[in-house]
Amino acid sequence: MSRDAAYAGSKPALILACSIVLGFLFDYLVFGHLVGIGFTFFIASVIAGYLLLSSYARHSVPRDLYWLLPLALFFAAMPAFRANELLMVLNGLATLGTLLLALEVSSRGKVATMALFDFLALLIPFKLVDPLITTISAAISGVSAGRDTARSRQIVRGIAITVPVLVVFVILFSSADAIFNSYITRFLDFDIEPETFVRIALSTVTALVACAAYAYALARSEPSTGRYSVSGKAGLIETGILLGSVNALFLIFIVIQAQYLFGGESNVLEAGMTYAEYGRRGFFELIGIAALSFLILVAVEKLIERSAERHTSAFRFLGTLLVVQVGVIMISAFVRLALYEDAYGFTTLRLYSHAFIIFLAFFYASLLYKILQNGSEEAFALRTFLTIAVFVGAMSLFNPDAFIAQKNLARYTATGKLDSEYMRTLSADASHVLVQLLDAPDEEHRRNIGERLARRLQIEQRPWQGWNYAREQERVLLEANANKLVPFSQLSSVSEL
Repeated sequence: MSRDAAYAGSKPALILACSIVLGFLFDYLVFGHLVGIGFTFFIASVIAGYLLLSSYARHSVPRDLYWLLPLALFFAAMPAFRANELLMVLNGLATLGTLLLALEVSSRGKVATMALFDFLALLIPFKLVDPLITTISAAISGVSAGRDTARSRQIVRGIAITVPVLVVFVILFSSADAIFNSYITRFLDFDIEPETFVRIALSTVTALVACAAYAYALARSEPSTGRYSVSGKAGLIETGILLGSVNALFLIFIVIQAQYLFGGESNVLEAGMTYAEYGRRGFFELIGIAALSFLILVAVEKLIERSAERHTSAFRFLGTLLVVQVGVIMISAFVRLALYEDAYGFTTLRLYSHAFIIFLAFFYASLLYKILQNGSEEAFALRTFLTIAVFVGAMSLFNPDAFIAQKNLARYTATGKLDSEYMRTLSADASHVLVQLLDAPDEEHRRNIGERLARRLQIEQRPWQGWNYAREQERVLLEANANKLVPFSQLSSVSEL
């Protein structure tokens, strides 16, 4: 008998109802109370629920449970008799461990058949995920009435995958954009006490765990191996729910972006912040969103079911739409960074972040080609490697420090603003630009740069093994400007003391 049939035959609606009752009992007996007899009654209710469901489903209770369940109840009763906190923790862990062992024995039959790995596997009960999804979908679709549960199962699994992904993206978008965060805050501005929210969440989790455990324990199947395996393919319904929901969220964010970031400075000022502040906030969150979206697309493209080795038109549409929207988000990040650089100047991190956006765009283009043309994994891997190689090579030839110095010098000429403390940290690659600041009208900038260059000139020539073209060019340049550095040589020596 298959696992799906086993779960479906174990009264899914009744299992779900009992689990919901346990969720309410957890709130009534355990939450907000000192650990005591309420915990004992709750564990007794869990055991009673299992025995009741076993009797109703005509599931034979393995003999080993006749001593395992009383043992769990004994551990659960100890917090009602002992007040030592450490002892309570140990008894709580013992109760949980014994119940997990009883859960496995209910499916396997005997403790004696379990190996050491099987006991360790109890700590990571992934095997409960499948019965939870199957039981809920069976209860919703009314499988006992003869209706097909496969579609409901895919919908439930799709929702289970999509909800945490959407939560992560909403958190990142809210952190990245103050205006988007204000929309979310207003949308979620329910008049509900934090404690009430926590109680609802914990009761729901309790009910879900109970539902999964009961479904697994009552399933009629071959003895378990203690290992949980995941199907190698993702269904079209699950991936459709995931990609469709993510696309909808991205579209909402882009609409807000179009109004503020792309709509002009006046709109941002009306929101209560400067354009530079708006540009500064959330750049790295947007890059994280783009990178996470790429990983999701790669995973879905790898696992999704195909028809005749080709992607369905629905997946190609949703995948393409997601890539296009991520492209808009990356443009938003690019513009934000440009705004920030206009206000505060260039740095190595900001320049590499700009380059990384372009680098990520090539990754997305390669993935989009694979999705639309059903390209091979080998070709995609080769393009990925070449993209990385080209990125590293291009940045090496580009000379980032010189570019940063030139941009900041141009900004200084135009606005009079310069972070000379940062400029002095640039490498020998930028010395030919830094030398120009020795004639800067601002004494502080002349001193910062002059002191740094004078210190470099005083460095003794190193052994040939450490020869470097940029450092050699810097040495020649500084010797040619030695007269300008004389006033700063004494400052450099004093600072070293």
